[in-house]
Amino acid sequence: MIRRIGETIVLALLYYIAARFGSLMAVSSGYAAPIWPAAGIALGAVLILGKRAAPGIWLGALLANGAISFDGSNTASLVTSLLLPAAIGVGATLQALAGAALIRHFVGFPTPLDRTGDVLKFLALGGPLSCLISASVGATAVLLAGRVPPQNYAFTWGAWWIGDAIGVLVATPLVLTWLGQPHPIWRRRRNTVALPICLAFAVVVGVFNGAKEPYFSLPHLRVAWFVLTSGLAFTGLLGAFLLVTSGHAMLIEQLVAQRTQDLERTRQAEQAALQLAAIVTSSDDAIIGKTLDGIIVSWNAGATRMYGYSASEALGRPISLLIPPELAGEMAAIMERLRRGERIDHLETVRLRKDGCRIDISLTTSPIRDAEGRVTGVSAIARDISERKRTEKALRDREARIRRLVDANIIGIVIGKLGGRISEANEAFLKISGYSREEVLAERFRWTDMTPPQYDAADAHALEELRTSGRCTPYEKEYTRKDGSLITVLVACALFEGSQDEGVSFVLDLTERKLADERIHHMVGHDALTGLPNRTLLQDRMRQAIAFAHRSGLRVAVLFIDLDYFKNINDSLGHHVGDQVLKMTAMRLQLCLRVGDSVARLGGDEFVLILPLLGDSGDAARVARKALDSLAQPFNVELHQLHLGGSIGISIYPDDGVDVDSLMRAADTAMYHAKETGRGNVKFFTAALNQAVQRRLDIGKRLRQALAREEFILHYQPQVEMDSGIIFSAEALLRWQPPGMQPISCVDFIANAEESGLIVSIGEWVLRQACRQLKIWRDAGHPQLKIAVNLSPRQLEQVNFCALVGQILDEAGIPATALELEITESMLMQRSEYNLAMLTRLSDMGIALSVDDFGTGYSSLAYLQRFPVHSLKIDQSFVRDIGEDQNDTALVTAIIAMAASLHLGVIAEGVETLQQAQFLMAHGCHAAQGFYYSKAVRADAFSELIANKFEDKNPLHG
Repeated sequence: MIRRIGETIVLALLYYIAARFGSLMAVSSGYAAPIWPAAGIALGAVLILGKRAAPGIWLGALLANGAISFDGSNTASLVTSLLLPAAIGVGATLQALAGAALIRHFVGFPTPLDRTGDVLKFLALGGPLSCLISASVGATAVLLAGRVPPQNYAFTWGAWWIGDAIGVLVATPLVLTWLGQPHPIWRRRRNTVALPICLAFAVVVGVFNGAKEPYFSLPHLRVAWFVLTSGLAFTGLLGAFLLVTSGHAMLIEQLVAQRTQDLERTRQAEQAALQLAAIVTSSDDAIIGKTLDGIIVSWNAGATRMYGYSASEALGRPISLLIPPELAGEMAAIMERLRRGERIDHLETVRLRKDGCRIDISLTTSPIRDAEGRVTGVSAIARDISERKRTEKALRDREARIRRLVDANIIGIVIGKLGGRISEANEAFLKISGYSREEVLAERFRWTDMTPPQYDAADAHALEELRTSGRCTPYEKEYTRKDGSLITVLVACALFEGSQDEGVSFVLDLTERKLADERIHHMVGHDALTGLPNRTLLQDRMRQAIAFAHRSGLRVAVLFIDLDYFKNINDSLGHHVGDQVLKMTAMRLQLCLRVGDSVARLGGDEFVLILPLLGDSGDAARVARKALDSLAQPFNVELHQLHLGGSIGISIYPDDGVDVDSLMRAADTAMYHAKETGRGNVKFFTAALNQAVQRRLDIGKRLRQALAREEFILHYQPQVEMDSGIIFSAEALLRWQPPGMQPISCVDFIANAEESGLIVSIGEWVLRQACRQLKIWRDAGHPQLKIAVNLSPRQLEQVNFCALVGQILDEAGIPATALELEITESMLMQRSEYNLAMLTRLSDMGIALSVDDFGTGYSSLAYLQRFPVHSLKIDQSFVRDIGEDQNDTALVTAIIAMAASLHLGVIAEGVETLQQAQFLMAHGCHAAQGFYYSKAVRADAFSELIANKFEDKNPLHG
């Protein structure tokens, strides 16, 4: 409201000032002004402000005309002087409103008036036409007020109309140059329109005012008015002309500017076309143009690089040369869509290069249209995405490998949030938890639901560590599975990079490890084959038993058990049979125990019993005898009925030792004594046995030095043909001759050498020395003499033993037929297949094989038939009691008869009397050795024996 009031007041003042200026142009009192600038200001105000300019126009006209016609001499004059200006103001306001309405309707506003027609219509409608209103209203009001006589009405009306019309022609353009729209166009006309109008107006007014007094006297007022009016009309017409001229100039400028812009756009378009052509030419993408029939019409360098065809090779050829045969249908579908005007973006497909290689491309095709919009061709842009495809495939393969790694991992892997939500889990975790994948994805449970309350503190510590460092140290806990059971797991977690809430957990099922720990713990203390406590657990139990006995004043018995003949069974029938025997032995020994007793297996065929004794040592003897009776029962394994026994040594705490090691050594010593006294025995440890052990240890130590110090010697016992007395062979017998001491028989140290393995080196030395000595005797005139050497089982176990024997024979220079190797019956039982092969090779070499101490073992006819044995040696224990013991006599007779039936030679050992020799001769044994003929003697003494026959020893002459 305040703004509108302000606009009204300002407009009224402007109208008043312009009207007062126009009234100054009146020639004299009673004449109308030749120009009324206020009419132009009123029209311009209505055009710019609209109808809200009406109050300001009316008020300005009221003030201007009131100041001219005011007469307050009487009441009638006062009323007339007030009503007359009001009526004139109404006419002026209606005139401005009508002119503006006509201009808006026929010309339009705002307008730049840059066309001739618009300028003429604007000035005609706003000037001469609309000014008819104000002239008619004003002249009539003046007439009615009695200010103009009737005879002057026509002049007054015409003068009024001319003044308003000239005022519009002159003033309206001036108003628009300051306030017209659009501003840039009208602002430019201030110099080309406004300034010339003002200058012309000033010249006309100046000339008229300078010449008014001398030339325009009273009789010539009308002439003066017309002259002034013509000048002002000329000024208004000048303004119209300038408006037209400036309008045309602006139109020309616009046309020039438009043309310039068109030229610039054309230049830019050409430049863009050149740039586009350069881009197309240099693009790495293949850009190809083709007809709707698929004929190639354009081909850029990128296409050459991509497909390998030059432009000359590709142009004019069908696009099908790039398409694999199996994709021909795809191309037809593409062309059909393009004919319909469709665009195809980023189609991933395969194309062929000139060299036949396939490449992956991303293809974008667009229809090309002519001016009428018809599809006339196709443009195709292809990008080689082979590398991207390879990268994508590598990523997919890597993702698949990672997925496979996760899915196939034995460790449970869970992805979720710290709050407990699980978003993904692998099969291992599902197996651990007992839930299905559907239950996990449906959020039927949270990992926090699986943790028992007692692990809340551990979980809280892990979460705090996660938030601080992004990962937590693996820790052990339990999960509650779906079925309610508990499972022990090891959990480790890590947050994803950049996340404060989501991460991955690794869950390892420790059930198997727990079971494995228990198994390992059991294995640490138990024998894997029998399940009995092993040496480690045995020692622990012995320490406990000793400690309890020490506190209680009781005793503890340690029974060391070794199975007799187990090695024969294990080697002949195989380890799997031996293992079954050991298992059965463990079960039998457990049945012999009392409450509080323990049994353990040390290894091999050795077992130990621990017996807390409440009474005397008789309790230990009774348990030992019970164990032996149990072991004496047959073992039925895989259709074999096996017989073996055991030897048991017993030590007593605290009599024989106060710690584990001493008690074990004492029981072991007693067990060896039991074996030496005939097996199947029970022996308690004694001080004498300890001395024997110390002696055996001392011998073992000295044996290791004896071979290096050449302390061994050989004695030779003759083997004699009893009917002729001729010595046909010598048996080499080992003796140990320590410096300054009597020779030691092999009986006293051979077992020790067997146990320590020294028998291999000693046996090689014996064989070498015996062959060398035989060579000496043969060279001395006894070419038919042979040598017999005892063979240890340990020697036969050597893989290269046969080659070694051949080498020794070659070195000595004697034939293999001169050598006889004596083996024991046990060799026929041990590793029978291996021994059979070795003995067969020796026999094939020409070496004779004899069974020493025959009858003391348990050889059968089957073994004698399988092995390449040449003769049997009857053990001296049987020969000794010939004629005195019926069993021995019958056994010797049977052996001789069996040897004859098997076509084997036979020789008797230990022949000491004429009666023994006669009995043997009478029953078919013709070879013997023993004290009846000679004891074993040194090599030089044996040379003397060879020279003399034992004819006086012939049993037939006795």
